[in-house]
Order: sequence, then C-alpha cells, then structure tokens
Amino acid sequence: MANRYTYIHKKSKKKAKKTDSVRWLASSLYILGFALDAWLFAILWFGVDKAVASRTLAVYLNQLLGQGAALIPLFLSYWLVRSLVKKTSAFVFFLIGSLVTLTAFSSVLTLLKRIFADSQITGGAAGEKLFLWFEGIAGTVGAALFSLAVLLIGLHMLFAIPWQTILQKTAEFLRDDFQDWMEARAELKEKVKEAQKELKEAPLNTPAIIQSDAEAEPAPSKPKIYRGGQIKAPVADMVKELPRGNKPAPAAQPADAEEAGENLADRPPFNPATFQLPSLDLLANPANNGVVGPTDEEIADATKRLEETLKNFDIGAHVTGVSPGPVVTRYEIKPDPGVKISSIVSISNDIALAMKAKSIRVEAPIPGKDAIGFEIPNDRPVMVTMKEILQDPVYTQSKARIPVGLGRYADGVPAGATLEKWPHILIAGATNSGKSICLHTIIMSVLYHAKPNEVKFLMIDPKRLELTLYEGIPHLYDPKTSCDDVNVVTDAQGAVKSLQMLVKVMEKRLQIMELAKVKNIEGYNAWAEKKGEEKMFYIIVIIDEMADLMLQTRAAIEDSVQRLAQMARAVGIHLILCTQRPSVNVITGVIKANLPSRIALQVASKTDSRVILDGAGAELLLGRGDMLYQGTSDQKPHRIQGAYVSENEITAVADFLRAQGAPDYPVQILADHSLQRPQDGLGTSPEELLAALTLITQRRRVSQDLLKAHFGSSARATNILSVLEMKGFITKPEGSNRWEIHYDMIEEQIRALQNRETDKYQEPEYETVYK
Repeated sequence: MANRYTYIHKKSKKKAKKTDSVRWLASSLYILGFALDAWLFAILWFGVDKAVASRTLAVYLNQLLGQGAALIPLFLSYWLVRSLVKKTSAFVFFLIGSLVTLTAFSSVLTLLKRIFADSQITGGAAGEKLFLWFEGIAGTVGAALFSLAVLLIGLHMLFAIPWQTILQKTAEFLRDDFQDWMEARAELKEKVKEAQKELKEAPLNTPAIIQSDAEAEPAPSKPKIYRGGQIKAPVADMVKELPRGNKPAPAAQPADAEEAGENLADRPPFNPATFQLPSLDLLANPANNGVVGPTDEEIADATKRLEETLKNFDIGAHVTGVSPGPVVTRYEIKPDPGVKISSIVSISNDIALAMKAKSIRVEAPIPGKDAIGFEIPNDRPVMVTMKEILQDPVYTQSKARIPVGLGRYADGVPAGATLEKWPHILIAGATNSGKSICLHTIIMSVLYHAKPNEVKFLMIDPKRLELTLYEGIPHLYDPKTSCDDVNVVTDAQGAVKSLQMLVKVMEKRLQIMELAKVKNIEGYNAWAEKKGEEKMFYIIVIIDEMADLMLQTRAAIEDSVQRLAQMARAVGIHLILCTQRPSVNVITGVIKANLPSRIALQVASKTDSRVILDGAGAELLLGRGDMLYQGTSDQKPHRIQGAYVSENEITAVADFLRAQGAPDYPVQILADHSLQRPQDGLGTSPEELLAALTLITQRRRVSQDLLKAHFGSSARATNILSVLEMKGFITKPEGSNRWEIHYDMIEEQIRALQNRETDKYQEPEYETVYK
C-alpha cells in the first residue's frame, strides 16, 4: 500500500513539473511573439530598422503582398491577444485565415491599381498572380467579385464574423424604418383631410382664412425696444423742478477769473446759512435733444443682420429685446430650447465681423433674464453730459446722503451710486481712457448736492493738472494745515504728511464716537443734533495718480492708505484712488481687499482687467469714458458710459463756489513735529533714524528682523535699512552677507541728532478742537 502511494505521489509530482514546463514554454513563446509583432510594426509601418535582415524581410514582404504586408503585424497582434484572453491557440486556423485574407486583399489592391493607374497602390506578386488567375477564368468583373468573396471568407475565418446576424439586424432596421415612414405619411394625409374639411365648413361672411404658404408661416415677432434712458421732460422744466439748484444772485458771482484770483486771499469764510448750491445753468445742455441710441430703423436693420448671422451658424435663437444706449446698444438674444449658451458666446468674433463692430462684449446670461446680452457699439455715439444726469430723478430724488451720478448704463438708464455705501473705490484704466473725467464727474455730483460744512475734499494731485482747477473752493480740506493755507496737495511729501495727519483725525473721531456710544458718523451726527454739539463732516480723499506716490514714498503712503481703507469708513472718511497702472505693486493686496467698489476703464490686456475687476472684460471697452462699474453688492460689473464734464464747466462751478467764501474748518490735530519736518530717504523721519542708530549701538548688530521687531513694520524696516546703507552707517563688503557697522559715524550722528532735538524750533502747541 505504501509503495502504491509513493508511486502515485511521484507520478503527480512529475505531471506537475511537466505542466510548469509547458506554462514556462508558452509564456516564452508569447513574449517572443509580442517581440516579433513589435519588430514587424517597426520595419513595415515606420521603417526604423536599417539592419540587413530587417531590410531584406521588409523588401520581400512588400514585393510579395504589396501594401497588404502592413496587415501582418495587425493580424498577429489580434491572435496573440485573443489566445491570451480565451486561452486557445488555434494557430493553424489563424495561419490559413491570414494567408487567405492577405492574398485576397492584395488581389483587390491589384484591381484598384488598374482602375487608378497613376496612384501608388501596389498588390505585390501574390495579389497579381491571384487576380490574373481569376481574370483568366471569369474575366475582369468576375476577378473583382471573386477577390472580394475570398477576402470576406478570410475575414470570417480570422474574426468569426456572424454574417447571418448582421444581415438579419440590417433587414429589421430597414423594415422598421419603412413602417415608420408609412405611418407618418398616413398621419399627414389625415391632417390634410381634416384641414380641408374645416375650410369647406367655414361661413362665407368671415374673412378669408386661406393663405399662401408664405402667409401661413408665423411672422417673427419684432423685438421690444426699451428706451428707458430718454429725457422725458425739457431741460428747462427739469431745472425748475430741482429743489436745491437755485440760481445764484448776480452780485455773488465775480466779474471774471482774474478778479476772482486777485480776491482769493481776501475772502471771508463761507457762511452755511447763506451758502447756495450751484445752478444747473452753469453746465452745458445735452446735444442729443433727449434721443439716446440709434433710431428704430437702425435697430431693425441691426437685428436682421444679427439673426441672419446666428442662422448661418445653425444656431436657433432670436432677438427678443433691444436696449439702446448712448455708445453701445444691448441686444437680448434668447436661445431656442436645447441650444447651449457656449455655442452662441463662441461666435462673438464672427458676430462682430458681421455687425462691423470694433469689439463686442457678451453678457451671458443677463442677470434676471433668460437671454444673452450682446453689447454692440453704435455707429453714431452720443455724448452723455453732466447736466442730464444731475437733473434725472435717479439723482434728484435719491435719499442717500452723498449721491453720485456716473453716466448712463448700456441700456441708456442713468447710472447712480451712493458714496457712503462704496465705501472706498478704485478707478483704473489706460492713459486717455477717461479716468480724470470720471473723477470730475464724482466731484461735481458731490458739489451739486452737499454744502462745505457737510462734505470736504482732501485732493492729492501729483500731476498738478486736473484737481488744481478746484483750488480755493470752500469744500477743500487738509488736516496738516489750517483753513487759511489749505490747497490741493501736489507734492509727494505733502501727501504723506496729509495722509498721516488724516490717520490721526480718524483715530480721534473713533475715540469721540466711543465716548458717544455710536458706531458710525450717521449715529454721531444724530446724537450731536440732540445734544447741541457740532456735527462731523464727511471727508473724501481723492488721489489722482496713486502709482506716482507709491513710486516716490511707497512705505509711508502704503501704511496710511491701508489704515484708512480698513477703519475710516465708520467715521465718514472715504477713499477714491485713481491710477493708470493697475498692478499689484501699486494696489497691494491689503489695499485692494478694502476697496470693494471698482471702476475699470479701457485697459490694454486681460491681465490688467483681472487686477482691477478680478475678471476679464475691460480690455473690450471703447475708451473715452466707457467703463465697467462693480459695486459692493454686484456679482457682475455693469457697463456705463461716463458723463463728460468740460474744463469750462468745472471753472464756472468752481468760480461760483469760490465767490461764496473761503474754506473753513476747525483745527483737529496739530503740533505733531515728526510729521511737520522733512523726512530722509524714502520717508524716514529724524526720530526714526535716531531710534534706529541708538538700537544698533545698544545691540551691536543690525538686521531687518531687528528693525522690524522694533518698528513693527516690514516695509518700514526695509526703508530704514536702505537709508542707513545710503548714508554710509552700514556697508556690506563684496562677497559677504553680513553688515559692517561704522560705529564712529553712528555715534557722531547720534550726537548731532540729539543736539538738533535740543535746539529745535518750538512750534506752538494747539489743543485738539473737535466737538
């Protein structure tokens, strides 16, 4: 029994060893087969192998089978994959099928070569012999048919194609399609019979119902034209309706500009009780006689071209509404069911070509509507004047404390905003795009609504060209100087001092509001009215060119603007920053985060548009006051054509205001000597320099981290480090990263600064006056 068990065990072990050998041999053959297949691909498809054997085999197969030789590696790949998946290895059947298919395919190539004699088709020797053999038996047509028949047989042997199933499915498909066509035809006949029966039964005295084929089609509905931006009343009547636009008395207006300039220094402070707001008669009348946008005929022609363009691209859509604007007209396109918005937006350039437009801005979709807006420039743009905006109910009937008129939206409706809800705004755009005119529009809106004791302007104009037109008006304000010497700030160092003093004014106002238990300027003014105290006035800070100030005094300007943008809204201080270089170096991340309202005029690229609006679109504007306005609560920017204010209008309004008195405001913060002295380098005061030198002497080292820990600002530390290096107190030898400190120069400078502090001019100390 044991011997029998031992014999069976040895036999099974020998059988298992034999099975492993077979598996190893099969795996080896498959690996060699795939390598052979790849080699055939290389020499027959790509001709990459230049060896003698490869070249000889490729030439032989091409001569034998022609271009049909390229099928050999494909058939071999199919057999290798199939044998691996199905675990079968019918190699002989595969070999026969491959030979039959290749020979028949070469015969078909020989037939094609005879038909297309000039082509490069070749069937090889095998294909030519087979075709000639068939041709000798059955002629040329028979040779072609038999070649195709043999090709189908070979394919069936290789791939086991179920021809019966294919023919059956094809026949069923044709039969079902024919039945559907017959049923649709019968249904159409029934409908035609019913329509003819209804026509015969109609009474004779009714209007004719039978129409031609052209009349039977429903006429396309005309798009609705929304002319909401027209001036409905004459200009003269609107001027009379304004409650606060009183015409000034002739005696209060100076004879000419020269006389006004001579008497500027001798003017008494303005009197709030007798102060009059400027009249709209000082502004130019609209030149368009109340007509905004193109005529109805022009709109109909543009609508037809737009719909034809969509039809040419096989897009089902039609124009449902048109909103004419002064410079652009918005066409509302409603797509048919199933049409994607992206298919319409993607052909915007083709639509611009068809409409002969410089550029087209697409609003997809229009907020609150089931349509896509195409803003197409008008052939004849209309200028928007300041007078028509200030006399519109959007401005005159506004309940805001400081309403602002900007211009007209793309649909022609007057555009207005509220300054206290901005609360700060960034205006940016390329040169000659309309930034300064936009600033004048905002300033004129405030001047026509608020008295000098309600709103004051801190104007900073490094260009010395735009805001200097307002010099001497009673609305001017500068916290670093008294009302007798106030003027438009034009130098960088003066702007630094004014903004630093304004930060102290902000801090003082916050302290006052804390004592009064109120949270904003509106609450404080209501509290002051009850208590009989003096109200606070709003302060609007206007910087015409932020980039120039950041270039000259970056550290000081950046610190002050950041603090004001973060905390000044509650105390009635609002910033309007204007720049033609909208880069992150000018508008830093902290400043931009606190400027939720943006106005983007025409820019050069999408990158500049993203810096301003966090999205593209401003690069498609037309310039000359064409802008995108995005308020605090707006999800998407609105297109506005800004109102135009001429220099003559600004001069007339400024002369009228100057004739009513000089600026007058209480001294709020004074006697801060560190802000009154000139600064060194890039905004470093003597006190900061003395503190830095003393720190270096005590610590016997210098680094940016040390200065940052002492002065609390990385920008200020970098600034002071640069000043120390420029003055020669510290140097960095070539090839070294450590500072070399000159203590003898530092000690001498410390003594000089201390003596300067002892002998400095004692400025008079003033009390903080603000009720």
